[in-house]
Amino acid sequence: MLNRLRSTALLLSFFLPITLFAQTATSLDDTLQLNEVVVRGYATNRRLLETPASVGLLTRRDLNQRFGTPTIVPALNTLPGVRADERSPGSYRLAIRGSAIRSPFGVRNIKTYWNELPLTDAGGNTPLNALDVRALGRIEVIKGPSGSLYGAGTGGTVLFSGLAVPANKSSVEVSALGGSYGLYGNGISVQTGKNNSAISLNYNHLQSDGYRDQSAVVRDNLSFIGSFTVSPKRTVSVLALYSDLHYQTPGGLNEAQFKANPRASRPATATLPSSAAQQAGIYQKVGYLGFSHEYRWNDRIQNTTVIYGSTTDFANPFITNYEKRADQGIGGRTITQIRLPNGPLPTTFTVGAELLRNFTVDRNFGNRGGTADTIQTDEELTARQATLFAQAETELPAHFRLTAGLSRNDARYGFTRFPTRAAGALPATLLARNFSPVWLPRVALLRTFGSNVSAFVSISTGYSAPSSQEVRPSAGGFNTTLNPERGTSYEVGLRGSALKSQLRFDIAVYQFQLRETIVRRSNEAGAEYFVNAGRTDQRGLEAQVSYDFLPPSYFASQSGLFSLLRIWNSLTLTNYRFRDYQQGTADLSNNKVPGVAPTTNVTGIDAESRSGFYAHVTYQFLNQFALNDANTVLSDPTQLLQATLGVRRSLGKNWAIDVYASGDNLLNRTYSLGYDLNAVGNRYYNAAPARNGVGGVRLSVKW
Repeated sequence: MLNRLRSTALLLSFFLPITLFAQTATSLDDTLQLNEVVVRGYATNRRLLETPASVGLLTRRDLNQRFGTPTIVPALNTLPGVRADERSPGSYRLAIRGSAIRSPFGVRNIKTYWNELPLTDAGGNTPLNALDVRALGRIEVIKGPSGSLYGAGTGGTVLFSGLAVPANKSSVEVSALGGSYGLYGNGISVQTGKNNSAISLNYNHLQSDGYRDQSAVVRDNLSFIGSFTVSPKRTVSVLALYSDLHYQTPGGLNEAQFKANPRASRPATATLPSSAAQQAGIYQKVGYLGFSHEYRWNDRIQNTTVIYGSTTDFANPFITNYEKRADQGIGGRTITQIRLPNGPLPTTFTVGAELLRNFTVDRNFGNRGGTADTIQTDEELTARQATLFAQAETELPAHFRLTAGLSRNDARYGFTRFPTRAAGALPATLLARNFSPVWLPRVALLRTFGSNVSAFVSISTGYSAPSSQEVRPSAGGFNTTLNPERGTSYEVGLRGSALKSQLRFDIAVYQFQLRETIVRRSNEAGAEYFVNAGRTDQRGLEAQVSYDFLPPSYFASQSGLFSLLRIWNSLTLTNYRFRDYQQGTADLSNNKVPGVAPTTNVTGIDAESRSGFYAHVTYQFLNQFALNDANTVLSDPTQLLQATLGVRRSLGKNWAIDVYASGDNLLNRTYSLGYDLNAVGNRYYNAAPARNGVGGVRLSVKW
């Protein structure tokens, strides 16, 4: 590792003097004004100002410049209402408006897409850690139920896009980084754009020894994205992804262990071995291949149809068992848009369907020091989701716009358990769980006030069937009594700009009443299972405000010192409580829902100079929150300070270089980036790294 760091430092020392006398390179992406941002959410392809929904946007600057470590987590945490955790390096958990209360790990209850290609499988699971942030160019987060167009789910929807490919240009970028706790990474990106095609090929490697014992990670990602204009009316696109990921899982600590040595992994007990002794970790290989066909009959009618296939090879040596899982997925989605711009009420109709299917072979073995032992369970699971949807968007008089949508959602599971012993074995058991199809409506009304301000109200229904990892948890078996979540969300929003667009604001207030809320439980061995917990009442306020110290006329003049000078703030206030929740003899009604901070405040300062220097400072505060349903244990308040300094310069006509240094947890606070909720033995804590740093370089050539 020291050799790699010396190599990186030598590279920086060689190029840095050159950059100080070179031409200025182009900014990573343009400064976006709220009135100009076009979002894809709900298939409107309208300015954010004209979109009647809460949508958070992350650009390439947010994803690949603001933070030095190449992980998606800190960028997502700058959005109000969104919380990403990394319990150990590579182990992601994502919550939109508290949707992670049922996720001990992974991403559930959220739909994700890559340019209409579904990334979330039929079992409701999303392999978010199979994506590398260095290959992403843009993320849109739709907050709250969005079933009228994207199917079942009560949390929200995430729309991913790759790096933009400039027309009629080609480029190659190589990168390297090194940092604390054995962090090392490199990558290469090749892009070429022609009149009728755009191709992007990315390879990225990342590895780290980890801050805690038993927390190393190694990840390799390869992606190919191509778009080809076959004719003036037809465009064909392809997305190919491959991820090879291994990360160790140190396990949760109780409070005494966490305070005594936050870097420790879970120790042995009188009845169970330690995480290190069992070599606890995840081995995950994910392959994904998708095709998209877009056809434009004319300027009013167009259709996009996609199909995909996926495969996952998964192994999880755990403290008490060793799970091996093979998963194959297939699916498709078609969406047709019909625009009727003329007439007294211009209207756009969107209709479509989505069908997803997964087949999973899942076996549990004993775990003997990280090696699979005697087979314990042998099971197969099939999952299917079918969605039909329609939406109408109509322009009304007096600057009103009405959006009304409806979808039909059908989820089904089939489960087979095979005998594992020949002598006296029972025959194979076949079970099915078919949830009744549901209709999910959504209605939203928006009004614009001039060209700078808009307000909206919306009512949407959410529905989320149990995921495949909930009906068939890691310890095996099939839960035939777990019911889907269903609820109704009411929301009011106001967004716009003032002071000649220097001040921008986006505020939303919502109330989500959820029935049959799914929550996680764990047994004495730490294996999870899931139950319905009655109702929850979820109320929240989300606000995002930014201020440019200099007016747009200053930036448009192409003169002066700065190309960006901004301060911004994201505030999330929540009051999530159980209703009608009985746990044994205890009545937990009116208790706070665990894992959801009542106050989250993130403040940042962004500065970029025309000479190529840039700086980003981010401060994050989370108030304490409950760690269990009984509300008897609370987290510690979290204060996190991060900063990045860099310079991006041109080297002659075709070459450019970007050199940066970044610091994380600069206040050196001991905190947990991801708690284990309702943990047995009070093992709630997963320590995040202490103060650490990373430095890197990106070298590119364009022609």
